[in-house]
Amino acid sequence: MKIGILTFHDGINFGAFLQAYSTKQKLELLGHQVEIINYKDTWFAFKELAYAFRMNGKFVKNAKKIWKFRSAHKLMDMTKPNSDLASFEDKYDVVFFGSDEIWNINNLGFGYDLSYFGKGLRNTKKIAYAPSFGSTKSDDEKLSLVKEYLLDFDAISVRDNNSQKIAEKLTGTKPTIVPDPTFLVDQLNWAVEPEIEEEYILVYAYVLKPEHIKAMKQFSKEKKIKLVSVGFYYSWCDENYLGISPFEWIGFFKKAKYVFTSMFHGTIYSILTRRNFTTFMDPYRLQKFSYLLDTLDIHDRIFDGNSRFESIDYSMLEKKIADYSNIGHKFIETALQNIQEP
Repeated sequence: MKIGILTFHDGINFGAFLQAYSTKQKLELLGHQVEIINYKDTWFAFKELAYAFRMNGKFVKNAKKIWKFRSAHKLMDMTKPNSDLASFEDKYDVVFFGSDEIWNINNLGFGYDLSYFGKGLRNTKKIAYAPSFGSTKSDDEKLSLVKEYLLDFDAISVRDNNSQKIAEKLTGTKPTIVPDPTFLVDQLNWAVEPEIEEEYILVYAYVLKPEHIKAMKQFSKEKKIKLVSVGFYYSWCDENYLGISPFEWIGFFKKAKYVFTSMFHGTIYSILTRRNFTTFMDPYRLQKFSYLLDTLDIHDRIFDGNSRFESIDYSMLEKKIADYSNIGHKFIETALQNIQEP
């Protein structure tokens, strides 16, 4: 079949790129012709790029990062840019929506955009794979406006408990919770490892508290291993790497001795590369992470002020990770089979 993917695909964000790229790779492995629908509201695209340039106040290094992302985006097989989703009507046998927080109707970046709920594609088959409503509350009045669009989907899955609760309330059907699409393909094949000879502790984190920084510095001192930050600049880290591609970003995880992160995909890639890690959590992020942590039974990776940063016995997790991944494989394959059958 000819399949389009509508998600957050070209932001200067490691997780956003890799979730879109992974969905595309998974569908292509099933033998389908796949392209990314290059849809984005013009104002949102401008704000996103401006933020990427200003990040950390490191204009030159951020410019290098943007250039590397633009090179990676060429691998996406994207359509021409278009801010009118209706122009893609009847172009595809099916359109996949997700993953990421494309259903977060309170997102400060793009706001309330019904295109991510399928507005404009009334005659096209639609499948939702692991989208999230983010921090949206189930009693949010704006949700009433998306109900008719969700009811038009042929199959819906989500990535967290809150999104499942909202989708069930709107559609009357409880959707499957599936893993992030990065669990569906082998990420290590894409890794470009950094040319760092000595061991390092990787830091991929944002909005850190003083106690988080103190814990990382103390751990680094005790282990006599340097701290290396990717994506964000921190003066207290020994080295900082901002201008890297998504594939180099994976390489930093693959080669790290230990990982500290506060990010959703930072936690995921720690698991995918089988690294020992600690996650710094807040209530908002816990809502995003909770199902993943519950499913793999790794709540002990959350920093609580007394964490001992113990090693993870991944031999005990392999089956859980495989079972979790298989939920995603089964959902996609079943949904596509149902669409193909007369």
